Amino acid sequence: MLKEMPSLMKFCEVILKYSIYSLVFLLPISFLPWTSDILDFNKQTLLVLLTFVALFAWMAKVLISGKFVLNINKTHIVVLILFLVYLVSTVFSLDRYGSFWGWPRITSQSLLTLVSFAILYFLVSNIFTKKEIYKSAVLLILSSLLAVFIGILQFLGLFLPFGFAKSTSFNTIGMVGSLGLFIAVLLPLLIILAIYSKKWLKIILTIGVVLMAISLVLINYIMIWWVVLIGCALLLLFAIAKKEFFDLRWLGLPMFFLVLALFFIFLNIQLPTPQRSSEIYLKQSVGFDIAIKTIKNSPLLGSGPGTFAYDFSKYKKSDLNQGLLWGIRFDSAGSKILTVLATTGILGFISFLSLIAVVLFYGVKFVLDKEFNQKQQSELYSSALAGGVLIGFLSLVIGFFLYSSNVTLDFLFFFLIACFIGLTSTTKKEYLLNPSSFLTLGTTFVFTLFFIFGLGLLILNGQRYIAETNYSKGVSVFASGQKDQGILRLEKAVSLNPKSDLYLTELSQAYLSRLGDVVNDKNLSDDEKNSAVQMLINNSINAAKIATDVSPNNVSNWSIRGFVYQNLIGVVPESADWALKSYDEAINLESVNPYYPTQKGIAYMSKATIVDKDDAKLKNQDLDNAKEQFDKAVKLKSDYASARFQIAMVYQAKGQTSQEISALEEAKKYSPNDVGLLFQIGLIYYQRENFDKARLNLESAVNISPNYSNALYFLGLSYFNLNQNDKAIAQFQKVSNLNPNNDEIKKVLSNLQSGKNPLAGIAQENPPQAPVEETPQESPKK
Repeated sequence: MLKEMPSLMKFCEVILKYSIYSLVFLLPISFLPWTSDILDFNKQTLLVLLTFVALFAWMAKVLISGKFVLNINKTHIVVLILFLVYLVSTVFSLDRYGSFWGWPRITSQSLLTLVSFAILYFLVSNIFTKKEIYKSAVLLILSSLLAVFIGILQFLGLFLPFGFAKSTSFNTIGMVGSLGLFIAVLLPLLIILAIYSKKWLKIILTIGVVLMAISLVLINYIMIWWVVLIGCALLLLFAIAKKEFFDLRWLGLPMFFLVLALFFIFLNIQLPTPQRSSEIYLKQSVGFDIAIKTIKNSPLLGSGPGTFAYDFSKYKKSDLNQGLLWGIRFDSAGSKILTVLATTGILGFISFLSLIAVVLFYGVKFVLDKEFNQKQQSELYSSALAGGVLIGFLSLVIGFFLYSSNVTLDFLFFFLIACFIGLTSTTKKEYLLNPSSFLTLGTTFVFTLFFIFGLGLLILNGQRYIAETNYSKGVSVFASGQKDQGILRLEKAVSLNPKSDLYLTELSQAYLSRLGDVVNDKNLSDDEKNSAVQMLINNSINAAKIATDVSPNNVSNWSIRGFVYQNLIGVVPESADWALKSYDEAINLESVNPYYPTQKGIAYMSKATIVDKDDAKLKNQDLDNAKEQFDKAVKLKSDYASARFQIAMVYQAKGQTSQEISALEEAKKYSPNDVGLLFQIGLIYYQRENFDKARLNLESAVNISPNYSNALYFLGLSYFNLNQNDKAIAQFQKVSNLNPNNDEIKKVLSNLQSGKNPLAGIAQENPPQAPVEETPQESPKK
């Protein structure tokens, strides 16, 4: 038995080290196609799995060997304090589930992710030798070069073989700016390793320097160039201060990047690089304003990790409603530092800055070390590596003041700290676990606690992952038209992860969509149809209600709940009142969004349609309430075409034709290119038998959206009424091609080709309505 102990210890040590090595190499390049969040969610899963496996292996090794060694360093205490602040902030969070797990909130900001980073920091800084830290640094650089190479291929249009990767902006790190910051942070470390490595590794790393230079030029963000400039300047200062141990010829590399950064910063050069989608982020001033308002409400602990989107909804100004990006809900403040301030409050902010400060303290102490010149050659390599790690860390800190973060960048933050402490900390203490000591008892208890909770978290995280794959597949299958199979997948996702409000709201809308299909299904008997309709109604309402119960501070949940009830007005008793209450909750959470008063107004209009015909007073009251909501929306966003169009619909419902037309034309002034609005105006003119104006508006709609079936349909009817039969036939031929299974369109086309009235033999509504079901242009926002 005693002979087996060393081999078992060796096995545990191998598991420990290679789990960390695998994590360091795989995390920057990892992504998987079968989840809706292809990057960070999968990176978090990998992070949690490998850090906990490494932790379990270390605990087993300690118990077998009966001893453990720790670096005595103040950084450990600050990391522990940061974890405790995040823990308490999560307990009091606006969304405890999202703050703990991350997805569908922000994965990188979750408590689970921070716990994994803390474990990684503890293991690397305490367990890894300098040689093992060097190996892990090399693995990180090799992985980063692979990520950079993939990014360059994407920039050049040589895409990975996945649908989601068919974009020049896709890379394995995150947004294009995230890739740029990742490169800028690792550049000093890469140069150091290139200087001190030998033979084939030196060649690979030198090629890597070229790859990073190409990527930085292709990305060409001013913010990234500033980080490169500062990082290379620090590297030059470090090398000059220790010039006896640097081959100064290699300093041409940081000098080159420093000059290159100055060139792009001050001349603001824009090279003809491949076209990319623009990266949208919140301005620092706006993020700061929201952060300040948030901590006024929750000063010590903020709103909770990963909940900045809630803060943005609640505290954003109506000024943001101007412009095309008014509907975006930002989930970070534009910089990591401001996001930490808003979501974890003053305590989280101070803890995070304290971690930076204590590493900076040890960094200054390391640079000013008078014994540096007396170190042996092997030690100098470690010291040079520590210098590269420190400069990379400082570059990342600067980046965190300028830019937001993600799982990869946060991983880099904690890993660089761990490497630096492991390389520079010299005070170590060994603890022996004697069989009868209280230390042994306490250590065993702590290890048992960590093992049980850790194993439980791994199991639950695996369950979450399976739920996510079902959700992603369900959404895809549902969108392809296989609605029943899609619903089954979504139901499986909800059963595996019933705390995810995103899954519940998606399922609720899927039930609602399927309800429309069942109502129009002529193959079902009345009993079958009634049974299916009742089940789908109940399921849709219940799923939407549970979502608001699970996460009541998420405005999207109330919006979708209101949308569900709104679509059931006249079908389910009191659905109008519940729709209004739901939109009131949404307005309370996001008071400056014009979408919610507009939807509330539409709910009032729907309510007016089911009022007893003899109760004109009550109907007019509902219509007046609707107009009041639309006016509020217009006040929040003057060019909000949807609200202005609905004002016209109020006039239509009241029979005030002249006001209706004036309102429609007014709406058109503010949104001349809104294809949905142009179609609606054209339809109104068609219904009023003003076929020439109907034609003008419908032609404009078709010019913007050539495959807009309903616009083509009424454009064809308008041409017919203007005695332009050939043009009418051409429009209906297009509609038929777009909707080959629509019997009504086939009949219309046949009538036209036979010289008959296009609507002959077709049951007609009064006023005529759109015959083709299309996806609404604006659905409740996630």
